[in-house]
Amino acid sequence: MKTNHMLAITRREVRETLGDWRVVLPMLLLTLILPQLLVAASSQVIRFVDDPDLAERLVPFGALLVGFVPASFSLITALESFVGERERNTLESLLAMPLSDNELYLGKLGSSLLTPLLSSLVAMLIFVGLLLGFRPELYYGSMDLSRLVLLLLLITCMAVVMVTGAVVISSHITTVRAANLMSSFILIPMVGIMQIAAFLIINGRWTALWLVAAALVVLGALLIRIGMRTFSREELLSREHLQGQVRWSVPMPAWWGKRRSKRKAHQARWTQSAVWLIARRELNEVITDWRVLIPLFTLIFGFPLGLLAGVNLALGFVEGEGNIARLIPFVGLLVGFVPASFALITAIESFVGERERNSLESLLAMPVSDRELYMGKLIAALIVPLFGSLTAMFTFLAAIRLVFPRLYLVGMQPESLPLLILMISVVNLLMVAGAVVISTNTSSIRAATLLASAVLVPTAVVIQLQVLLFIAQRYDVLWYVLAALFVVALGFIRSGMAGFNREEILSREHDDLNPGRIAATWRSFFREYQPAGVPVTAYQGLAFSPRRFYRHEFPALLRELRLPILAVLLVSIGGTWLGFSFAPSILNIDLQNQLGNPPPPSLSLAAFVFANNLRVSVLSNIFSVISFGIFALMVPGVAFGQIGFFAGQLAREGGNWLALGNDSPLQFLLAYVIPHGIIELPTFILSAALGLRIGAALLSPPPGFSPAENLLWALANFAKVWMLVLVPLIALSSLVEGLITPRVVLMLYGG
Repeated sequence: MKTNHMLAITRREVRETLGDWRVVLPMLLLTLILPQLLVAASSQVIRFVDDPDLAERLVPFGALLVGFVPASFSLITALESFVGERERNTLESLLAMPLSDNELYLGKLGSSLLTPLLSSLVAMLIFVGLLLGFRPELYYGSMDLSRLVLLLLLITCMAVVMVTGAVVISSHITTVRAANLMSSFILIPMVGIMQIAAFLIINGRWTALWLVAAALVVLGALLIRIGMRTFSREELLSREHLQGQVRWSVPMPAWWGKRRSKRKAHQARWTQSAVWLIARRELNEVITDWRVLIPLFTLIFGFPLGLLAGVNLALGFVEGEGNIARLIPFVGLLVGFVPASFALITAIESFVGERERNSLESLLAMPVSDRELYMGKLIAALIVPLFGSLTAMFTFLAAIRLVFPRLYLVGMQPESLPLLILMISVVNLLMVAGAVVISTNTSSIRAATLLASAVLVPTAVVIQLQVLLFIAQRYDVLWYVLAALFVVALGFIRSGMAGFNREEILSREHDDLNPGRIAATWRSFFREYQPAGVPVTAYQGLAFSPRRFYRHEFPALLRELRLPILAVLLVSIGGTWLGFSFAPSILNIDLQNQLGNPPPPSLSLAAFVFANNLRVSVLSNIFSVISFGIFALMVPGVAFGQIGFFAGQLAREGGNWLALGNDSPLQFLLAYVIPHGIIELPTFILSAALGLRIGAALLSPPPGFSPAENLLWALANFAKVWMLVLVPLIALSSLVEGLITPRVVLMLYGG
């Protein structure tokens, strides 16, 4: 084998991967921003829980998680290494290169491994570097050189196993859709290995981790060997999609034909509608490929039965059946969420997949309206994951009802089942609607799948947070969560239908990552304000002017942000209500004894508050790019939720809203909130509105803008507002919080 031949293939693939901003942007955010968030989260958790051994258990696993996430999301570059070439019609030219099969295979493997491995290792080193720089006591209390080397080795081995397995799948699969669904046989076992690693780290079994690493080395070498021995370019060229098709032929009785003929006239209008014709076309393609059906049925039936065994195991370790019974509805929700998350690929490639299969032109040429075409695709993409999710949930609940009837009766309230059905349906609708929007605004399946993390990650976080509500059996709050998710799903559908235009999809080409052009466009947006949708060529080329910004541009921008500001205000009101009504029923703390003891007023306190708020304003808005603004909305939601929690706790303890006193919610607001909050809270409402605008940039660009231009416009205007408005207001509120608020607290509480 010639190394230079393999390196040529690797360079070609890496250049293509790094040339698309839609691929680079999520990778950079996961690599550079995620470590900072986890370091901040680790600090907050350790500060909240007074456990001297927590760092030793938490920090190493945090480093491992930081490395695992970029590798798992970058897996798409490996999954389409060969099958992606087939759908882009470049497979023949690739296989015609004067290379041996082993050289071609290893070149593809190296290019698929390089990006996720470097991303993971860099993310881990950033995490460790931040710990050494800002929280050295956490690092030295939990890590040493041998442990760091072991964690780096573990991530390297995991990346090798995942990428090698993905390349093996890609070389034996005929569609990207099937390859992505088959990836569940890689990702789910690797998540299981992560859980084993977490268990070993928590229990200090570092020696056993070396055995896990050794097993991964052997598995990676075995997968490489299998891939090289089974790879054949002749078989790859001759393999067709028909090999994966399943012909459904079910014998029907004679009366069925008569009954069908009677109903045919009534169904003619619906079956001939454009929406149904498009949906039926998509469904036929999905349900006739066994490579799609096998992983889907495994997740629908295998995963619930596996969790049933986990419930049986948990009964032997957890005291009290009631604690497990309260989790039964949440586990049912989780069982329904997993098939939907993996079946999401049918929605992700609804339009961009047609482009790579060269069938987009014929689809868009159909004599149907844009609305009918979009709705047909949306319905087809929704049916399969929704059916899979509901079937998996009913399978799990039925198994629990048969095997553990007592757990079922204790855990399932009368309203639990309707709530679960609606919650799973809305979650499916939300994810599919978001994925279809992404599919209409991307030019490659690789980029669309990476951007799908913007839908999947926030939804998964919302699902995980619901465990507290299920444990507390606060079904009243869950109904509000359901309503909020439904509103977001409707927003995705409305945004997608409003922004869908077949002419723009046909004219959209692959967006190369051109740093010079990106910088020039961003500078044009930064120097002068024009409403979103005005093309760059229409800008006058004015120099940046703070005076013009304050007098004309900032008021115009506020008018354009009126809907995001309204959304943030609603989230803030909802956060206050949730904190006031929900948190005191779970957490019971003696708040009165903790009030009235502020830190001494000082410039150092003001500087600390300023640095923390500045970091939050930047990170939450940057991370909004891949979360549709969810991270930005969390800032005011959490802030107002804390205010509502403390005020509600004092009211629950008997405090009077109309009188001052140590137990008075009014006094708490006057002392701890109003002095600096009258500046800080509106500042973060404005910051969250800008973040929400950034998050929505990729969803529905206005006419005249591409998604990339819309994102650059949002980022440029955020930079101006951040520099000229947010930073001064954050500085002012920090000075008040560091110098004045402590004095007000001491004056009112008599310290």
